[in-house]
Amino acid sequence: MRLFHAACIATALASASHATDQLTPITSDVSTTDHPYSILYILPGMSVKDAEIALAEHFQREEMHREQVSLNIRSPKGREFKHQYAQRLTTPWIDPFVRMGPDSYEEVTVDLATDVLSNRVLAIHRTLVMVEQDRPAPEAIINQLIDTYGQPSGMELGTYDSELLYAFDTNGFIVDIKQLEAEMHPIVPNVPSTASLSRFGSQFHDDVPCIQVFGRSTFYKFQMPRQEDPNTTCDMAFIVKIRSSSGKTAVDFHLMDFRLIRANRNETDTQILKALEAPQSSSKLKL
Repeated sequence: MRLFHAACIATALASASHATDQLTPITSDVSTTDHPYSILYILPGMSVKDAEIALAEHFQREEMHREQVSLNIRSPKGREFKHQYAQRLTTPWIDPFVRMGPDSYEEVTVDLATDVLSNRVLAIHRTLVMVEQDRPAPEAIINQLIDTYGQPSGMELGTYDSELLYAFDTNGFIVDIKQLEAEMHPIVPNVPSTASLSRFGSQFHDDVPCIQVFGRSTFYKFQMPRQEDPNTTCDMAFIVKIRSSSGKTAVDFHLMDFRLIRANRNETDTQILKALEAPQSSSKLKL
């Protein structure tokens, strides 16, 4: 088994102080796919520059931050691959003090591909926190979401937390994810169910498309051997969560394109492995 050592270090610098290995941009068909949803006019496949422009127009300020990360990977033979790229866009004026403070705020992060997809947008996350007395009730927010986007694939309503999921598998939009679960895993009399995931008031099997997308990282991380991907049948997911308390209402939006995420991961893996396994010329030490 090949044992690779890898590290991914976040930095605040815009450029590295040392030369880095290169990743070659490719043309991916999924990066030009039309998307039915967007967040603040930002959608998966968009260029990082266009995403920055959209955010600057929305917030009326040009202070978006490109968070840089450094990939440092060493092969069993000692060959190193070092590369730095922008992993995401953030709204830097939203810090822990703002999040813990008493005021309303809006925060956006945009997850980006590596250089193999020219740092295109993979996912968009937006959080709205409202503390005003006249803020809309959770039910009104849910009604607006359904009026805007239609009936979700799955929905769970709670006293303090609610969630809407709009999911797409390889066949297109999943109209009813509970019904899909029933079709994939029909109940057999006198045979115990093996479903283990509790979502939307039901028990689901983990192979139901998009049932495990919430909380999954979209960032590139080198792993070899790579672990099994639980989202291979999920193409895209749009998730909205509403959290409500007596003094605060928060709405979280997450739009993730898993076709782009997989294409970015697979091509980045391929190029890194090729670089690590390339034949090396002999050294020129004085022996």
